[in-house]
Amino acid sequence: MFSSGHLIWIGISVVLIAGGFAACVKRKLSVDLVLKVCFALGICSEVVKVFSCAKILPMVEPVITVGAEGPVMEYAATGQYTPYIEMAHMPLELCSLQLVFMACAIWLKDSKWKDRFLALMFPTGVIGGFMGVMMAYITSDYTTVRSYFVSPRVWQYFLFHAMVVMLALYIGYARKEAFSRKEIFNSILAIVSMDALSFYVNSMLSQPVYINETPVGLVYRVNFFSSYVNPLGLVLTEKWQWIAYLMIRMVLAICLILLLFFVHRMMKSMRSASKKDKQPAE
Repeated sequence: MFSSGHLIWIGISVVLIAGGFAACVKRKLSVDLVLKVCFALGICSEVVKVFSCAKILPMVEPVITVGAEGPVMEYAATGQYTPYIEMAHMPLELCSLQLVFMACAIWLKDSKWKDRFLALMFPTGVIGGFMGVMMAYITSDYTTVRSYFVSPRVWQYFLFHAMVVMLALYIGYARKEAFSRKEIFNSILAIVSMDALSFYVNSMLSQPVYINETPVGLVYRVNFFSSYVNPLGLVLTEKWQWIAYLMIRMVLAICLILLLFFVHRMMKSMRSASKKDKQPAE
């Protein structure tokens, strides 16, 4: 994390966010149009991710051989091959779910529900997308600056997250009034609910090792929403430590969301007051 290549991409992402946001503001684009363009780009991004992460692996079957130390289970190739994408690459992270939110905001005709999705996209896109750029998990796979620029996966990751942040910022800017307390509450409730579901998803997609029907370890794990493994890399060995991490994380997330909505409300109030001051006196 924060290697030279990562820092360069953070800078590129900031420039793209600022440039894209400024272009949308200058052209006074409608939120619907920006949503549609971002949704199309997001689908292209997901296609690039799938083909970048997919591997062609051989089909294998277990074979038990008897050696000097007794029976040993090995895996022998069957001669068949199949494409495979690791479960960690499934579109279940909060930023990947923005594609679902975009689709709902585009096609829902009920303005009330559309507003709810936009209210959800604003904090998750700004905070989640920014955190995705700053704490990019893919950085552990690349060691040189060159590797950061020859990999389609890196381009896809940072460009997509920059787009998510830009879209969320423009949603907040283009909205005429501040988000209501009910919309804020519903957004927080939706985020907490999705986070809680990740507890189950992470366990379902991880691969445990059992001895006498008792789980003793994992050979593979996923970490959607960072609900199992903290992004700082701290090793948590006790259940109470994990619960404490979840509580701290939830409090920080709610505080950041409330702060973002508060800043948005203040900016809307200042913008409204500025417009009134510019109106000619009768």
